[in-house]
Amino acid sequence: MLWALLLGVATGLIFGERVAFLQPIGTGFVKLMQITIFPYIVVSLIVGLGKFNPEQVKSILVKAATVMVTLWIVGLAAIWCFTLTLPKHDAGTFFSPALISPATSIDFVAQYIPDNPFASLAEGNVPAIVIFCIALGMSLIANKRKSQVLDFLEVVGQGLTVISKKVIAIFPIGIFAMSASTAGTLSVEQLHNLQVYWVLVLCLGLYLMLVLLPMLVAAATPIKYRDLIYVMRNAWITAFSTGNVFIVLPVITEGIKAHMRKIGRNDEQSDHIAEVLVPIAYTFPSLGKLTTLIFVMFAAWLTGNPVSFSDIPNVTLSAMLSYFANVHIAIPFLLDSLRIPADSYQLYLSMSVLSAKVVSPTTVVYIFAFVLLSIFYCRKQLHFKRLRSAYYVILPCALLPAFMVVSFTLNTQLAASSKAANEVIANMVVSDKVPAHVLNHVPKAYQSGELSLTNIDVIKRRNLLRIGYVVDNVPFSYFNQKNELVGFDISLAHKLASDLDVEVEFIPFKKYQLSEYLNKGYFDIAMSGLEINVADLTKVRFSHKVLELQLAILAKDYELARFTSIEQIRNSGDLSFAHMEYGPLLKQVSQRTSSIQFKQLTTLQDYFKSPEQFDGLVISAEAGFAWSMFYPEYGVVVPEGDMQKYPVGFAVAKRNLDLLSYVDAWLAIQQINGSIDNAYNYWILGQGTKSKETRWSVLDDVIESDEKK
Repeated sequence: MLWALLLGVATGLIFGERVAFLQPIGTGFVKLMQITIFPYIVVSLIVGLGKFNPEQVKSILVKAATVMVTLWIVGLAAIWCFTLTLPKHDAGTFFSPALISPATSIDFVAQYIPDNPFASLAEGNVPAIVIFCIALGMSLIANKRKSQVLDFLEVVGQGLTVISKKVIAIFPIGIFAMSASTAGTLSVEQLHNLQVYWVLVLCLGLYLMLVLLPMLVAAATPIKYRDLIYVMRNAWITAFSTGNVFIVLPVITEGIKAHMRKIGRNDEQSDHIAEVLVPIAYTFPSLGKLTTLIFVMFAAWLTGNPVSFSDIPNVTLSAMLSYFANVHIAIPFLLDSLRIPADSYQLYLSMSVLSAKVVSPTTVVYIFAFVLLSIFYCRKQLHFKRLRSAYYVILPCALLPAFMVVSFTLNTQLAASSKAANEVIANMVVSDKVPAHVLNHVPKAYQSGELSLTNIDVIKRRNLLRIGYVVDNVPFSYFNQKNELVGFDISLAHKLASDLDVEVEFIPFKKYQLSEYLNKGYFDIAMSGLEINVADLTKVRFSHKVLELQLAILAKDYELARFTSIEQIRNSGDLSFAHMEYGPLLKQVSQRTSSIQFKQLTTLQDYFKSPEQFDGLVISAEAGFAWSMFYPEYGVVVPEGDMQKYPVGFAVAKRNLDLLSYVDAWLAIQQINGSIDNAYNYWILGQGTKSKETRWSVLDDVIESDEKK
């Protein structure tokens, strides 16, 4: 298996994406291994529990629970220690719809109570299956006729073991296929995006797998460290190669039983304990699963809102409860509970292939450690009085700081070399442009009022579409690092001009100048994330809504906790908020709550020039997150409660009904053909802001070198 793994990795590095065709072969072998798993869990639990008497079961389960809780405490302490190795990092992130969606709830009842055991078997609901088998196995303990059923099931279990061994004999082929396809197709972008997380989880996993767990077993039991590593090797390599622990459960059970026979410590009770506790250990949260908790801490760090010490108890409790369910349920739940954008979960999925290479083997080592410690605890053979015990207790304590220093050093260097969030948004560009002129003032020729009546024919005759924009209205209209005018509305303006087959000219205005500049004909259309509000309806004509935005509050990171709910804001005493829009809406708030005052700014930049004058800035969540990328010391919060949404659109002069009719029809077309969704995904959600790099391989380098010669 080890040779197959090494050969597969080498093949993937040499041939790159050319060996992607091997992935279905590896998947087929995994499914082949899974054939016996569910029947094996059912048989082993029922037989293992059914053969005990009531006193034995009670003693075993209590002692096993004690061992499990102890390993949880020790493991979680190590996990929290490694979160301290994240370097200082102030970063913003693009907006995520997670900020306005309700938190995910986990249905523990459906996960753990098998109302239909056959449905649980069909759906692969392992926790419910285990609960059912435990209940059935314990119900047979006092049954005098149980031997007939148990003997039959034991024979079935032996048959399943034979099948597993036959499959394992040819499994190196599957390991080679999976290793080669993974090493050949894993993109450079995936590694680059999450390199800090990968270093973090790798150092943590190595510490748990090679230091903490095996040394605890060596310290408390007669099993030697080297022997334990040797007996775990097959299950460990298989789990590493496949990223799947489920398929190696029979291998773990047989490995424990075989090693107990080898050292002369086996008996019928130890075999039964192994058969019962292995599937139970897999069902309950393992330290392997809990290592993925480090991703939640990483995601919080990446978005500039690291988890504080005061949050650790709540996060730990939530994690322990949620990890009783599937990892893919637990992580989104924890991200939502910490108000981390749910899009972060996509990062986890993109790295799941790599992280599984640590999580799965760590889970294997945890199951071995848990079962072996439980067996010797039940035999009353745990002790720490030997010199070897002291050595294996002191060594993990000494090595923990060393692993942490390595993790911190590597991550500090990686964080320093990674691309800052403000560089990402500052380098965004409009992909499809038409010839454009960007002005910083209104030309005198436009101020005579002769251009106040505009229609499509006039625009096409002059071969110029004049667009009004608000300066520094990120992400709708702003200047990038190359001093190019870009943004959501700017990209749509180029698209509109392209469809009209004319050039485009951009003219700046301030929000309070909207109706004056439009009605005097300084520009044809205003496009800059404009709020469609009641007050302006009598002054200008608005198009159909382009987007619906969510009101939010932007403030310094340490101030955000004051604004988590509407009720909390009302009870906070005198508050002063800045804003650039939302006048009618905020006026109603001031009338209802006299302690809250609002001051309108000319530009959003005015707030960042003197933030000490205000408690926060009322802004859309979509824009607020974009601004937080330029100013990472700021964060965005959407208070719980009746925090309103509002529409944004384009505006034209009151007289220009023909132009308005064209714009509305054009917007309808763009909504249907996906142009607006594409612009939203790029400028608001930040999707596609990083270019995809070509996957490297040794063979490509050789071919390129030959071509140069």
